[in-house]
Amino acid sequence: MGAWGSGSFENDAALDWAASVQSIDDVREPFDRLNAVGSGYVDADLASDVIAAAETVAMLMGRRSADFPEDLRQQLAGAGEPDSRLYHQARNAVMQVMRNSELAELWEESAKESGANGWLASLTGLIDRLNPDVEPVPWPTEDLEKAVGPMQCCAFCDKPIEPDELWAMTLYDASNRLSGGRGLSMHLRCLNSKMHHKHAIIDLKFDPDNMPDLD
Repeated sequence: MGAWGSGSFENDAALDWAASVQSIDDVREPFDRLNAVGSGYVDADLASDVIAAAETVAMLMGRRSADFPEDLRQQLAGAGEPDSRLYHQARNAVMQVMRNSELAELWEESAKESGANGWLASLTGLIDRLNPDVEPVPWPTEDLEKAVGPMQCCAFCDKPIEPDELWAMTLYDASNRLSGGRGLSMHLRCLNSKMHHKHAIIDLKFDPDNMPDLD
């Protein structure tokens, strides 16, 4: 049986791709293949290569995932940091695969049986690792609690939430104007693991001094 898991390198296609990589140009190659597809549907093997390549870009940015192959890290030792174009390509490629790929559909089917989509949770973390370091502007606690109520453990995993991981929303019974709202706190990865892949929330951050230019 081939490798199969929600991690970026937990499938045979990604591992085969990783074994062939020797340079930054090799890391860029899956994104070039995706560009040839345009905005269309992405088959599972290409999607796996794209996710592995994006994970490699994150590693080169100093944000290595737990399952990143040590051999691949060594192959790219001294390769330097990715340029602006490459990491913007990587982030856009992950979004396309998340929304419109055979791999997304396969994981959606799997989630119907397991009740949670670990692959979407994994991609949520990957996009965060590909985001630039931008200083957050936290909500004042009193304003946040007025909007959604007192902060709680994650509504999905029931574990504490670190301040830099906090997402919150208020739910209403939309069929009844007289209904009261219910505030919920959560990790974004937990929320996305319960979402259909076409509706998963993508948290993009932008550095105003380094905006994407993919032309």
